[in-house]
Formats: sequence, C-alpha cells, structure tokens
Amino acid sequence: MSPKVSVVSTIYNGEPYFDRAIPGILAQTFEDFELILVDDGSTDGSLERLRELESREPRVRVFTPGRLGAAAAYNYGVAQARGEYIARQDFDDRSYPDRLRLQVALLDSTPELGMVGGYYVLVDERRGERYVRMPPTDHPDILAAMARYVPIAHTVATFRRRAWEDAGGYPLVNNLIDLRFYLRVAKLGWRFANVPEVVGEHYVHDASFFHRTLKYVERQRDLARVQAQAVKELGLPSWMYLFSLGRHAYAYIPPSWKRIVRRGVVRSQEKDV
Repeated sequence: MSPKVSVVSTIYNGEPYFDRAIPGILAQTFEDFELILVDDGSTDGSLERLRELESREPRVRVFTPGRLGAAAAYNYGVAQARGEYIARQDFDDRSYPDRLRLQVALLDSTPELGMVGGYYVLVDERRGERYVRMPPTDHPDILAAMARYVPIAHTVATFRRRAWEDAGGYPLVNNLIDLRFYLRVAKLGWRFANVPEVVGEHYVHDASFFHRTLKYVERQRDLARVQAQAVKELGLPSWMYLFSLGRHAYAYIPPSWKRIVRRGVVRSQEKDV
C-alpha cells in the first residue's frame, strides 16, 4: 500500500546536517509516510551514511541519479514519490513532530487546497538573528504576500502531488525555485494556506546552496523581478509594484536596518525567540 505522504529531501555534501532533517522526520507523530532521500552527487561521505540509514529504516528510500542541481533533483525526488501528498524538507533544516499531522489534516479537509506551509523558526546564522516567522494563513493574504516576500517556506511546504503535476513540476532555474513554483500552482487555481503553528526550523547560513551559488544583490534583484511577476500574473493591485522597486534598495541597506524594514514596511509578521 502506498503511503499517504512522501517526504522529499535532496542532499549534496550534507554530512554536517545528519542531526537535523532525518531525526525530525522520523519523529513525526503522523506515521504514514516514506522518506525519499536524493543524493545529488555528493563527494563527501553522505551517500554511505544514507545507505546505512536505508538498510535499517524501512520508510527510507535512497536514490542516486548523479549531479542534477537543486530544481532537477526536486523534480526527480517527487517523481519517485508514491504518496498523495509531497512534503518538502531541506536537509539542513528541521521539522517539528506535529508538522505532518497538522498539514495532512488541513489538506484532507480542504480538497481545493494545493499547498500548505506553516509558521517556522528562522535561524539566521549570518546576522545572529533567531525569530518566529508567522506568514499569512488565508489564501488571499498569501497571494498578496507574494508581491512582498516568499510566504510559504519551502522547507516546510507540503503539497498535493496532483498540483505539482498540473504545474509541470518545478521550474528549472537556479534561484527562487519555490516562489516560481508557487506562482505556477496559484495560476492554476489551487488554494494556499499556512498552519498557524510553528512546524519547523529554517537555517540561513553561508554554506547553503543558494548562498554559495548566487550573490546577495543578485538574489534580491531576481526576487524583485518575481515579485513584479506575481503582481501581474495574479492580478494584484498595481500599487504593489512598489514592493518590487523597494526590493532593489533593500539589497543595499545596512543589515541592522533590515529587521525594521521587514517588519515596518514589508509587514512581515515576526516574533523574536
């Protein structure tokens, strides 16, 4: 029998993070899941450790397609999934025990819901910040937030496999894979939600894929472009193009001011912990 949920995580040289994603998923209170681990061409000892885990944990399936890159590896992992729902999990992040239970309950009760996230703890190791991000929970507010930031953290996103299929999978790009995917799903009419509880932790650090491959200013400029795309393609009010313009300036303001701008101008709901 196929599991209800397929948790998909991709790994590239993930040896330092074996104490995060795997223990968090295996400790879930919702147990009808499989854990798909895609080794994306690691050159450290990750694959050996993944194989050892697979040999003793029947819910774990390890795949080795070679070096694909982030977006293609995501698509590859989802293509191997047997579950009705796909739960994304970054290997260097952590899910809390009730994450899947809460998200599955919401998806089960709302057939038109294609994508669900939740509140999460953001640990920014570069700026020395640790706070809870509380994105909007209702569909219209989530769509509007796409003009300002990424309103569902990809590492705690769970979606219907059918929504992924309808959207043609993840776009094969190097940056903002998540937000661009969300736009594809939203334009098809699927609804979005966030669980109003903290369901995991997301770490921001210099060793992550996106910080290694793209410069900060380049990422902010690309986000500005996708924000403008969201305004246009989702039919949001034209004045929201101002957020896209402001994103260019945000890239250059001092780090000590960024929290003020996030909370005061962008209206990101956050709580220090």
